[in-house]
Amino acid sequence: MGRRETPVPDGPLREFALELRQLRITAPGAPTYRELAQKANYSPSVLSRAAAGHTLPTLDVTLAFVAACGGEVEEWRQRWTMLQVTLQRAHPDLIAEADEPRDATDGPGEPAPPDDTATGRTAAASTATGRVARARPLPVALVAALAAAVTLAVTLAMTLAMTSPWSSEAKRQVVPPPSSSTPSPTSAYDPVYLDRRLPLPDYDFYFDLQTGVVAEGDGPWSMSTNSGGDGHGAFDLPDDTDVYISPEPSLTPDRCAAQASPAPPYGVRFRQVPPRTLFCLRSRKTGEIAVIKVIETDDGNYAAKIALDYYRPR
Repeated sequence: MGRRETPVPDGPLREFALELRQLRITAPGAPTYRELAQKANYSPSVLSRAAAGHTLPTLDVTLAFVAACGGEVEEWRQRWTMLQVTLQRAHPDLIAEADEPRDATDGPGEPAPPDDTATGRTAAASTATGRVARARPLPVALVAALAAAVTLAVTLAMTLAMTSPWSSEAKRQVVPPPSSSTPSPTSAYDPVYLDRRLPLPDYDFYFDLQTGVVAEGDGPWSMSTNSGGDGHGAFDLPDDTDVYISPEPSLTPDRCAAQASPAPPYGVRFRQVPPRTLFCLRSRKTGEIAVIKVIETDDGNYAAKIALDYYRPR
C-alpha cells in the first residue's frame, strides 16, 4: 500500500492543489500517479508535484493531469489562467518557469511520488512504450502572454454569444448560465472560487464549503444532508448559519447578506429547492457566504449534486 501524500501547505495555491488531488481520487479507479502518468504522458513525480501546492504547474501539465482524470479541460484552462494572472502580480515566485519534460516515467535520481511505491513499474519498462518526449521550456513572459490571450479569447467568445442576433437556444448552447451573478466592483465580497461542481454520494459525506471539496469528515464550515424530518431529504446546514432561497435565476453575495435569515432546525429540504434552484448560506461568525445551485438530489440515500460559489468579506 502506498503512503499518504504530504499535506498541502497554506497559501494561494492550496485550493488549486486540493482540487487536483480531489480530481485524481474521484477519477474512475482512483488511479495512482504512476497509472495517471500512462495517460498524461508526464512522469509520476511531475504529476505529484502539480498537486503538491508548492508551485503552480504549467498549463500543459495541468491540462494533461485533468484530461487523464476525465475532468473538464476548458474549465481548468480558465481556472489556471485566472490563478496565473493573480500570481504574476502578487507571487511570481510560485509560477513554474518552464514546462516539465513530457515523460512517462521518473528520470534518473527522481524519487517516485509517495502513494505509488507499490506499483513496481520500472523506468525502463515505461520508456519502452516509446512515449517519451521532451518539451522545449517556454519563457515566463511567453507563458504570461499566452495566458492573457486565452483570457481575452474567452471573454470575446462570451460577449459575441450573448449579443448574437440569432436564436436564444443557440445562445444557451454557447454560454451556459452561471450559478450566480458575478459581484460588482462595489461588492462587499471577494469570490474565492466559482461554479465548483460537487457530488455528495450520501449523508456520510460533507461539502467542505471553504475549500470546495467533498470530504468524509466535518470541517469548520461544512454542509451535509439528512432525512429532513419528512423522509424526503434535506441539506443539513452548519451551526450559526443564515439561509436564503432565491426565487430568481441569479444570486449575488450582497443580496444573500441582505436577505438571509436564521435557518430552520431541519435545514433546507430537498422539496424546497428542486433542481436549478439557488440558495445561499451566510456564516454569522465570519460573514463568509456560499451560493449553492442545486443540480440534482436523491431522497433515497440523500445524495446531492451542486454547483458552489464561495465568497469572503473584503
